Amino acid sequence: MTLLHGLTRATGIGLVLAVLAGCVALPPAARVPYEPPRGPVVLGPWRTLIGGFLAPPGTGFGLPARPGTGAFVKLMAPTALALRGNDLLIVDSAAGRVWRADLGLNTLTPIAGAPATPATAVALGPDLSAWVLDGVSRQVLRFARDGRLMQTWRGGMAAPSPVAFTLADGGATLLVADDSLRQWVEFRPVGAFPMPVPPGDAVRSVDGIAAAGDKVFVLDRNAGLVHVAQRDGQLVGRLGAGELKQPVAVAADRFARVFVVDAQDRSVKLLAAGRPAQVFDAAALRVQAIGGIAVDERLLAVSDRQTGQVVIHTLGSEARP
Repeated sequence: MTLLHGLTRATGIGLVLAVLAGCVALPPAARVPYEPPRGPVVLGPWRTLIGGFLAPPGTGFGLPARPGTGAFVKLMAPTALALRGNDLLIVDSAAGRVWRADLGLNTLTPIAGAPATPATAVALGPDLSAWVLDGVSRQVLRFARDGRLMQTWRGGMAAPSPVAFTLADGGATLLVADDSLRQWVEFRPVGAFPMPVPPGDAVRSVDGIAAAGDKVFVLDRNAGLVHVAQRDGQLVGRLGAGELKQPVAVAADRFARVFVVDAQDRSVKLLAAGRPAQVFDAAALRVQAIGGIAVDERLLAVSDRQTGQVVIHTLGSEARP
């Protein structure tokens, strides 16, 4: 009995150590996939990021990040954001820096060579590589987690004035929006020749772009709405008509929830087909001047270019009686 008890205890300890080491997969019941709210969305608990401790660039994908060893750096005027898991990209246009923030370690790592202006757009790939739009040089840059410049894409004559971009097909396809030609350019697979996709005469301007599944969401500031298009450019719907006043940025998550920054009434509007827009004003978002947004699963990040901070909200569902 003593031997059996000792074996059972040793086995239990070994199992715990194996789980902590990542050698044993947790049972399926422990991994609950996130399901978005079916009804109205409410902003849950939040956290505020005002800066972080300087840290050197991380190592390759899959390895732990390094803790901060330098001084605490405060954000100045954060604008565009990208969020994936524990990683947050922040464009601080006042400081002229693109930062990679680790939300768990509270660190900031500068991405050397990445442009940081009010027009800079960013995204995070599935491998946590940083994608940065350099509108002045008309190119999109991709940086590894260790800070190396991995790839550069140029649309050439197909995208002479890039203003936004998004990743599709699990990061295998790059879509670059061009406002001068009112179209987007598709690089599929990434690294191939650019393929222009004109969405038709109904689109008056192409000022922002987001993708979810086989749908592309095109921000049209002149028309004051978001066009819903197929990947081949065929329009299949519109969102926000009569509800958007001065839309300036669009973001979407994998559940095709579309978030738009409306500069006129200082709000973020959640758009869904067949339902009125849900409005989160600056007070509810706990910011003063919205600089940019990013959404990932159950989190909505909003930058405040006036107070120099990023507020990260949890997205929940409205309680039902």
